[in-house]
Formats: sequence, structure tokens, C-alpha cells
Amino acid sequence: MERVYTGVEHLYRHLHEVPAYVIPCVEGRTEGLSVTHQAGTWGSILPAAWSFMPAARERGLGTVWTTGNLPLEREFADVLGIPYAEVMQAAFIPVAYTVGTDFRPARRIPRDQVLHWDQW
Repeated sequence: MERVYTGVEHLYRHLHEVPAYVIPCVEGRTEGLSVTHQAGTWGSILPAAWSFMPAARERGLGTVWTTGNLPLEREFADVLGIPYAEVMQAAFIPVAYTVGTDFRPARRIPRDQVLHWDQW
């Protein structure tokens, strides 16, 4: 988690330097709705937003999925002219050309600690 927080801090300090932001949104709000309704709503926007990120990478652009806007979603909506009552923001994705190309896979929790097969 230390690396995550270091990355968040770096982004916070340099956010004003980012040339573009993508803020994927979905029509409708899910507060107080059933899990089924929420899953359907989020399931309609998250794959599209996630697919944008490797497509950007293929074109030499770096992205990072953040949700730092969500605690201030209403304020972001006001600034950006998003109709808060009808539209939810799903993420905040800074987009820029990368510095360097030494990308490598992130460390992951071992699969057997998170994958369940035929039982929990």
C-alpha cells in the first residue's frame, strides 16, 4: 500500500500538469437501489472505461484509474456542468504521454488467495 499512497501523492502534486482527464459517467444514480440494479448500472460503464485505458496505452498514452473525484462528485459535477441528479461519475482518469517505458506488471496477491473454485 505504501507504493499506492506514494503514487496518489505524486498524482496529487502534479494533477495540474496533466493535459487531459477522462471522467466516465453513466446516466442514472444508484443510491438506495438494489444490488442487482447497481451491478447492471456499473457493469454498463466500467468495461468501456477500462477498455479506454489499454487503447490509450497502445497509442503511447499513460492512464491511471482513480476514484479521487467521487468524495467530491457533486463539486466536480458543478464545475464540469454534469447534471448531478441524473448522471454518476464512475472514475477520474488522467491521460498523458508517459515518461519512460520501463513498465512492468504490478505485484499481485497469489491467485490461490483470491480465486475460489466450487466453494468459498
